[in-house]
Amino acid sequence: MTAKATINVSVSSHYREASYASEVTSQGILGERVEILEAAPLFSRIRQSDGYTSWISSDQLYAGEPPAGTPLLVRSHLIVIRREPSVQAEIVRDAVIGCSLPACGGYDGWIQVTLPDGNRGWVEEKHFGSFPAPNADNIVRLAREFTGYQYVWGGRTPKGFDCSGLVQTVFGLHGITLPRDSWQQQKLHVLSRDYRDAKPGDLVFFGKTPDKVTHVAISLGDQRFIHASGWVRCNSLREMDDDFSREHLDRFISVNRYPFTECAL
Repeated sequence: MTAKATINVSVSSHYREASYASEVTSQGILGERVEILEAAPLFSRIRQSDGYTSWISSDQLYAGEPPAGTPLLVRSHLIVIRREPSVQAEIVRDAVIGCSLPACGGYDGWIQVTLPDGNRGWVEEKHFGSFPAPNADNIVRLAREFTGYQYVWGGRTPKGFDCSGLVQTVFGLHGITLPRDSWQQQKLHVLSRDYRDAKPGDLVFFGKTPDKVTHVAISLGDQRFIHASGWVRCNSLREMDDDFSREHLDRFISVNRYPFTECAL
């Protein structure tokens, strides 16, 4: 049986090779369970639930069993976990949207949570919540929440998104599992080769050639889309629009529609 561990930092960087000088290919979030494929003092090779394999700094993992408690989902984009139930208390850790933290108590609008390594801290109750049923409107609404957040290669959190990381996170928070990279996402559920067929919630893919996908966006309908390029922003494929992007029109490849019924909720 493959050993497992839990990511013990807010957002972990995952590398192509066992070196900080290597390319960052993806990220993990606090409380995420991963498989350990190869353990070493400085770096460990892991596999995440989406099948992605990479190297992570070993000191950002906790090898023990996950702590007990009622799991609560972080709904706010960015939060801090404090030593005591007070906004003046010392910060123990921070966390991002989508983190699942086991609750072990509560006091006056605060929830006590246990971190993967057994340390405890307090989070204001208002930061926890749930996500609505997966449908086109809710997918688009959540994507728009991240407007303005910066582009980060390999990023998949509000601390920075790359294009496929944004898509994977938005769909994942609604219980829909997508592959990590844009070229992998494009291989599934191709709907049309005409960009005008894109409806809200569809995925729109781009590339230098039809067989080399390099970018993905979420359709807003009416030939508009939201994507991570420099930052999370909206653009259009209609020349009459102020935010028209000739580059993306010239590089359009396909429209894909992931079924909202195929989810883990």
